[in-house]
Amino acid sequence: MKETETDKATPEQLLQMLDAQLAAQRSHRTQSGRNRAIILVVGILFIVVVASGALLVLDQMLMDMRQGDRPPTSGATPVNGK
Repeated sequence: MKETETDKATPEQLLQMLDAQLAAQRSHRTQSGRNRAIILVVGILFIVVVASGALLVLDQMLMDMRQGDRPPTSGATPVNGK
């Protein structure tokens, strides 16, 4: 039967290795949590900016449609019949 390296380690050394591994996992989770929050904020800001741009374009289109329905506001008036 093969001896493993953990058989040679004392319980204190095993606890230290376990603590080190847990600390590494915690730091990795904390870092990925920060990245996730940053991605979420950037995504929300992107959606807000795109929606605002779409509303501005829609508003401009509606203003152009309203101006097309009105008669010209210049000094010339249309003459019926002559």
